[in-house]
Amino acid sequence: MKKYLFIFLISWGCLGMAQTTFRTETGEIQFDASTPLEDIYAVNRKVNFALTAKGEIAVLLLVKEFDFKRKLMQEHFNENYIESDKYPKAYLTGNLVNFDPDDISEESRTYALNGDLTLHGVTRPIDTELTINREGSFLLLQTEFPIKTEDHKIKVPRILFKKVAKEVRVRVLARLMETKEAE
Repeated sequence: MKKYLFIFLISWGCLGMAQTTFRTETGEIQFDASTPLEDIYAVNRKVNFALTAKGEIAVLLLVKEFDFKRKLMQEHFNENYIESDKYPKAYLTGNLVNFDPDDISEESRTYALNGDLTLHGVTRPIDTELTINREGSFLLLQTEFPIKTEDHKIKVPRILFKKVAKEVRVRVLARLMETKEAE
């Protein structure tokens, strides 16, 4: 855990050295682990994002901030599946391929995102596409990708395997504010 925190802090520190950075502390991550037998959906609206002009991206969230419709489901998620007391944070660090903030306009552009996702204490590579468009001094960022629970050693009890999807759909939405910083 300390190793991952160190890597994230180093990445975050590198982001701070960039001249132009885009940030938010109110990004949103939704996940859907629904099956025909159970509707399992949650959202976290307190996600930290940072993106440099070089295309380096860092995302940090507190797992306990996911909100469910039913509090009992939220309790089971935190205690039995994600073990949020043991693994309180999730991280994504990576790079947007060929990213140039000057190329971003009101029209959406799609970039390849190559990085690492750390969830439940397990770091796995992630390769997905991310869409960005400009709205004034803000960048609107959006992506969607699957996560397999077994890839992150998240155990679903055998009795519930038909109620919880093995592949969870993750949707990311963020409105990043442009900031200028000294190098």
